[in-house]
Amino acid sequence: MTEAFIYYLWKYQLFNQTLVGTKGEEISIIKTGEENTDSGPDFFNSRLKIDNNIWAGNVEMHIRASDWYRHKHEVDSAYNNTILHLVYECDKDVFSEDSRELVCLEIKGKFNDNLLRKYDYLLHNKNWIPCEKSLIDMPDFEWQNWLERVMVDRLEKKSAFVEELLERSKNDWDKAFFISLSGYFGQKINKLPFQILARSVDLKAMAKHKDQLFQIEAMLFGQAGMLDEIGDGDYQHKLKEEYGFLQKKYSLLSMPYKLWKYMRLRPAAFPDIRIAELAQLIHQADFLFSKVLELKTIKDLDALFVSQASTFWDTHYRFQVASPKRIKRLGKATRIGIIINTVIPFLFVYGKSIGRTEYSDRALGLLTQLKAENNHITKQFLEFGKKANN
Repeated sequence: MTEAFIYYLWKYQLFNQTLVGTKGEEISIIKTGEENTDSGPDFFNSRLKIDNNIWAGNVEMHIRASDWYRHKHEVDSAYNNTILHLVYECDKDVFSEDSRELVCLEIKGKFNDNLLRKYDYLLHNKNWIPCEKSLIDMPDFEWQNWLERVMVDRLEKKSAFVEELLERSKNDWDKAFFISLSGYFGQKINKLPFQILARSVDLKAMAKHKDQLFQIEAMLFGQAGMLDEIGDGDYQHKLKEEYGFLQKKYSLLSMPYKLWKYMRLRPAAFPDIRIAELAQLIHQADFLFSKVLELKTIKDLDALFVSQASTFWDTHYRFQVASPKRIKRLGKATRIGIIINTVIPFLFVYGKSIGRTEYSDRALGLLTQLKAENNHITKQFLEFGKKANN
């Protein structure tokens, strides 16, 4: 028995009988609450009916009730809002820091033992994925239904990030979209620095200079803190000069250069190259989210994000690092990644936010237009006879 298994039973309400506390309290679950992965009670914001009263608060879980004292919860006021102590075995009455006796629900004998055996098997087997031997017997309808559910779940998680960006951007859709888009230019390693860069620029100010690529580059490289680090070169010095003018005009404050990371990156993904490609994208189309709303196919969206760095970068990876002559442009995989991770979540949230389902439906439809990825995970599923169509 593990606490994780108790969380699982509670989260999915897998009890096989009416719930009664150790002192005869009738317990009905209205809302299980939200699982807490940090310190504090295990589930927040639960709602229960205990006897004839509705309680709102937290649920704490242990294998034995006495673990409450072993973990020193009785002296921690963070647990005073606990409304239920869920345990495998209730071996002791427990009290909160404010001297309130907790209602205790013992789950021993209240669930199917086969659940525990299956849970233990799935947790400890050494297969590629725990359920791989069951895949071959899974009907295709269930498989496709599961894929669709996972797609929507993943989209909901991405939506939470979009909503957070909107809140921080005071509901400015173009600004929030630009921050998300810029973050994707940085991939995992430079995602945060790119988001900081995007927050530091004024889209309206950039829009005034969109016809002048050099000025857009100067503003972005200057705000990125990169122009303080450049060596000799006509292009570099002109950028620095131009940024000095724009910095005074718009009262700009640059970010620290030390935030940018280069280790374990392919040269084509160096932040210098990515910023140059981002500048070109703004030069081609400012206020990108407004344009995204008008496009309905993957082909049109892909064309929107075609971007290549200016000619200086044909022979450079960084300001001070030369490269063999080659045009630096956003690859197809990167553009599709932008559509999946930025465009589609924003369309989905926008549709829900303004009550127009055609945008949310379009987001889901765009995902079905995309080919399934071809990677080690999809190949492994294919070995078990399970294929993703899109």
